[in-house]
Amino acid sequence: MGTRVTAALLAAALAGMTAPVAAQGTAPPTWRWSVANVTRVESWRFFEPPPSGGDPTYAFAANRLRVGLAGTWPRVDLQAVGQYVQFGGLPARAAGPGALGTGALYFSHSGETASRGIYLRALNVRARLPRGVSLQAGRFGYASGNEAGSGVPRIDGLKRARIDSRLIGEFEWSLYQRTFDGARLDVDRRRWHATSAWLRPTQGGFEEDAGSSLSEVDVFAGTLVLRPGAGLPRTDVSLFAYRYRDTRPVAARPDNTGRGAARVNVGVTTFGASAVGAAPAGAGDVDWLAWFAAQTGDWYGQDHGAYSLALEAGYQWKARWQPWVRVGYLDASGDDDPADDRHGTFFPMLPTVRKYAMTTAYATMNLRDLFAELSVRPSPRVTARGDARRLRLSSARDLWYGGSGATQRRGTFFGYAGRRSGGSADLGTAVQGALDVRLSPRWSANAFLGVIRAGRAVEATFAGRTLRFFYLESVVQW
Repeated sequence: MGTRVTAALLAAALAGMTAPVAAQGTAPPTWRWSVANVTRVESWRFFEPPPSGGDPTYAFAANRLRVGLAGTWPRVDLQAVGQYVQFGGLPARAAGPGALGTGALYFSHSGETASRGIYLRALNVRARLPRGVSLQAGRFGYASGNEAGSGVPRIDGLKRARIDSRLIGEFEWSLYQRTFDGARLDVDRRRWHATSAWLRPTQGGFEEDAGSSLSEVDVFAGTLVLRPGAGLPRTDVSLFAYRYRDTRPVAARPDNTGRGAARVNVGVTTFGASAVGAAPAGAGDVDWLAWFAAQTGDWYGQDHGAYSLALEAGYQWKARWQPWVRVGYLDASGDDDPADDRHGTFFPMLPTVRKYAMTTAYATMNLRDLFAELSVRPSPRVTARGDARRLRLSSARDLWYGGSGATQRRGTFFGYAGRRSGGSADLGTAVQGALDVRLSPRWSANAFLGVIRAGRAVEATFAGRTLRFFYLESVVQW
């Protein structure tokens, strides 16, 4: 289904662009190959389950090879990308209660310890029309919150790190990832940029059949970016609205009602705004970020109303090692009453959740996350980062959620799942660190270690109080 949708969109786009290309004469296109290979080893020691539970301690290895071809004409770009993923040593007994880490999710989707998949990651055409208008159609990536740059490198870096993919993303860190079939229209001006899109996600994430389109999931997106100087000085402002509709034949209902469902019935509209800024201050640069989203709609026949708010600020010194200190707070609403006819848990749709939950053990739903972070650059090739987080549930009567959005067309896994909180809002404290090293212009390595000390909400389900997650990764690009 996904391949047919992509082919139809691509054919329609190419038909509409034939005349403009022909009018440009016989200028030859510019072709460029790209290859990227990621090798990763993950080690998990999830919270120790009760005696009847699964095995929380395991390690596995995986490799992702991506090969791309891009063609560029004076006004048309063509992109094709294929991807092959191979796992080894996935855990067969790391489930109960729920999935005990990402290895368990990969195994549960494929049923194999050596899950593998080859699929079409991208196939799209983009026409760059007069007056800053562009049209893209086919299979392509999309990240909410980063539809257009500000023109200020520091602000754009913040947007990529802290706004990008909060609601719609490519699930980049998962080995299979996620992509979208659809169409996108952009209008770019010096002071503003507008984007509208229709998107249909592929399975991806933990699913080895990553190239299949989720034909019962549709997302409509509209954003307006006001660049610095178009309203607020030194600040990039974005306004956004998204509509998510999901009717998959998936027998799961991730909420606190305890009710079952034969299929998904979710229609949620999200609208909000963000502001990201940076400016020189004293011996360095100060930065700030505010992001807010409100939701309305229908959740399995219930009225849905929810919100999420993020506030962050930082300061980076122009000194040796360039120390950068940041603090922030996230509040994603939960549901206070499982017995009423209203659903109040914030639904982040299709995010890349690991950008905002590095250990991947929780989702940005029913969550309050207070953090402090320090990053340094001992050399141009080395970056180190560490942070501490105090994690609480917004509502003790709601669940502790995990996941990153839809990954299966049918079955029993929605893409989010919840565990009971035992009537406590105390999720725990996380301490984590990452190290990135550029070994050569084409080769880099990175490592991550995260530890969560459980609160009472975790103790309601698990016997152990400590989670440890470590990975080591090699990235080679040509």
